Amino acid sequence: MQIPKRYYRFEIILEGSVYGFEEEPVLHTEGAVFCHQEGEYTVSESPRDSYYNCLNVEIVRLRGEAMSPWPRVFQWGDRKAMHQFAEQMLHAFHFEALDRGVIGNLFLSRLRFELEHFHAQANTQNLHPQLRLATDFINSNYALPIGLEDIAASADLSVSHLHALFREHLDESPHQYLIQKRMRAAGHALASTNTPIKAVAAECGYANTENFCRAFRKFYDRSASDYREAYTRSKNATDFDLV
Repeated sequence: MQIPKRYYRFEIILEGSVYGFEEEPVLHTEGAVFCHQEGEYTVSESPRDSYYNCLNVEIVRLRGEAMSPWPRVFQWGDRKAMHQFAEQMLHAFHFEALDRGVIGNLFLSRLRFELEHFHAQANTQNLHPQLRLATDFINSNYALPIGLEDIAASADLSVSHLHALFREHLDESPHQYLIQKRMRAAGHALASTNTPIKAVAAECGYANTENFCRAFRKFYDRSASDYREAYTRSKNATDFDLV
């Protein structure tokens, strides 16, 4: 999709992976923020048998206003904060009577803050290579009945060293990371498909539907059926224009 004149479109990757615009294909995953200006094209291609779910925000530029110098893509460093902010924006837009201009200004201000943070941290914080192996393993195999021993083995680590790396770099345990990945995937499936909840549970690594439902309620503070109802009221629940 080509961006029309006087518009910006921002795409924040919440789940999955998508190819960017680099000459050599680069796969961007959760936390990537794409910034498109008039005449540019949005992202669209994912690896085979994969998907991506993103928050799309379109903002109109006032007549005579100069185009802001946004980079084509940068990384939102704090995954938890990113998801929390995306949910706040969706709720504010769809379920609260808030002025769209106020929401748009808040959105742009937060992105500018995250961009500055990205520039400040770009050369000082790189994910530990063995931790990257572990997170890649979780992201690729979360639908399977994997355990801590499997995750540790994928990165050639002991379980205790695996815990230490997750705590040091991500401030969470590998089990918490796995649960979050499964819950985000489940939320995407419930909001975007008509797949029965029992099947969604199985696709996200839960052989027992009751265990899935308890984990889902704990994570989202609502039942799986309530979540599906709330986020399928609009066909494009993650797209909105701030004009």
